[in-house]
Amino acid sequence: MASHRILALATALAGTTGGAGAEPLHLQRGVNGDLWNNWGSIAELRADPEALAVFPDWRRTVTPQMFAALAEEGFDFIRLPLDPGPALAYGPGPDQDRLIDGMRAAADLGLAAGLKVIIDLHPIPRGEDIGGAESIVGDQFPAYVTLVGHIAARMSDLPADRVALELLNEPVFDCEGVFAGAPPKWPDMQARLHAAARKAAPDLTLILTGACWGQPEALVSLDPARIPDDNVLWTFHSYTPFAYTHQGAIWVDPPLRYLGDLPYPPSLMTPEVIAKATAASVARMAAAEGTADAELIARWVQDYADTPDSATTEEIATAAAWADAHGIPRSHLLLGEFGALHAIDGVNQPMEWYHAFLSDKVKAAEAAGIGWAVLSWDGGMGVAIPGDPDRRLSPDTCRALGLPCGN
Repeated sequence: MASHRILALATALAGTTGGAGAEPLHLQRGVNGDLWNNWGSIAELRADPEALAVFPDWRRTVTPQMFAALAEEGFDFIRLPLDPGPALAYGPGPDQDRLIDGMRAAADLGLAAGLKVIIDLHPIPRGEDIGGAESIVGDQFPAYVTLVGHIAARMSDLPADRVALELLNEPVFDCEGVFAGAPPKWPDMQARLHAAARKAAPDLTLILTGACWGQPEALVSLDPARIPDDNVLWTFHSYTPFAYTHQGAIWVDPPLRYLGDLPYPPSLMTPEVIAKATAASVARMAAAEGTADAELIARWVQDYADTPDSATTEEIATAAAWADAHGIPRSHLLLGEFGALHAIDGVNQPMEWYHAFLSDKVKAAEAAGIGWAVLSWDGGMGVAIPGDPDRRLSPDTCRALGLPCGN
């Protein structure tokens, strides 16, 4: 095991010389773009001739005018989540190359609008599918390292002052290595990814992260000296308080998927609000599943009520302290995702709650000197006005994010 770690570190060191001494891309205010329109399995996508004919598939509906609106509103960059899963499943060859060309075309859309661009390699959990997030950090990891090298090579001639490559969004494993004292797996693996990308793209900014879903505590568990490359950004995600940001989300486990009516900030949780939210959440779970764990729901609601308002910004302070401790300029940190579900079936929060949440995150990040990217552009966590043909933001959302929005 020790020899493997030494080899991985030596490989990483050999691959970092291109970025040493360079300044990473300066990113201030950004937004996360779309991932998929068609959320089929990789097998279903590959079986449908049209599903991957245009990749990413949102290029069929997202227009240059929409990108231009983002720049006009005051965003300086867009983080483009691009699922590498289908490309990994295809393996090397013309089909894989075509999907990588699609990633390049997506980046070109942002650049043409005057935005800086993060090419974010963003797999999703897909169970046992080759190309799912689990396989990428599992038995497909060697193939993924090769794929990242191919992607980096294809992007290597893009303007280094406007493009960054994020090597893997939210690694979905190694929580034991972060929180439970187990031998960590991700640092060696990230060093291998970095070496492959840096060799192929000597000048591009590379974006690195911690394991266990990209939490700031996972970032703190890393020793940045393992990757002696100045041309990197270190990213983390923050969805605290989670009971607020993910109440009603169909992709989380009960009872959180049935919670609702939790206001922001938590200090708005009066006894009357607690009672109303608990009763409504119990009713939703009982209607959906035929039964409800009223005691567990009540505990979730009370835990949220007991959450201090300051919890919203603690993770930003944690990341900033880690950077300071390692001599990393805070401008080399990126709050790559934050957001809250506010408009989806069963969840329609008052917008003043949502705007207060956005404002608190943005003000804390900017006060710390950290760039940010809100999640997301459209959808249930979206900042865009629903149905607006150019996906523009409302004046209230602009104010919450501190954007001029053309004024």
